[in-house]
Amino acid sequence: MANKNKGATENNNDNTSVDELSQLRAIVFGAAETKLITQLTALRSDMEKSLDSLEQRLSKKISEFQKDVESKQLEIDKRITFIDKIHDENEANLQKSLDNLYSEHEMFASATQQDFKELNQSLDNESSALTNNFDQQLSQLKTHLEEVSNELTSSKTDRKTLAKLLATMATNLEDDQI
Repeated sequence: MANKNKGATENNNDNTSVDELSQLRAIVFGAAETKLITQLTALRSDMEKSLDSLEQRLSKKISEFQKDVESKQLEIDKRITFIDKIHDENEANLQKSLDNLYSEHEMFASATQQDFKELNQSLDNESSALTNNFDQQLSQLKTHLEEVSNELTSSKTDRKTLAKLLATMATNLEDDQI
C-alpha cells in the first residue's frame, strides 16, 4: 500500500508539474500562441475564400467549356446534316442520270434492232430482186442459145461460126455479170 500511496503522490506531483508547465508556457508563449491561432484562423479563412473563388472560377470555366462543346457539337451536327443532304442529292442525281442512261440505252437498242430488221428486209428484197433478174437473164440466154442452136442446125453453119457466136455470148454474159 505504501507503494500505492507513493504512486498516487507521484501521479499527483506529475499532474501538478504538468499544470505548472502549462501555466509557464501560457505565460511565455501565450501571446505568440494566440497570435499564431489568430493567424491560422485568418489563413484558414483566406484559404477557404480562395478555394471558394477557385471553385466558382472552375465551375464557370466548366460551364463555358460545356457551352463551347455544345456549340461545336451543334455546328458539327449542322455540317453533317448539310453533307448528308448534299450526299443524298448527289445520289439522287446519279440515280436519275443512271435511269436516263438506261432509258436511252433501251431506246437505242430498240432502234438499232429495228434498223437491223429493216436492213435485213432490204437485203432480202435486193437479194430476191437480183435472183429474179439473174433467173430472167439466164432464161433469156437459154432461149437465145436454143434459138441460135436451132438456127445453126437448120442453116448448117460450120463450127467456126458457132465458136464465134458462143464466144460473143460468153463475153456478153461476162459484161452482164459485171
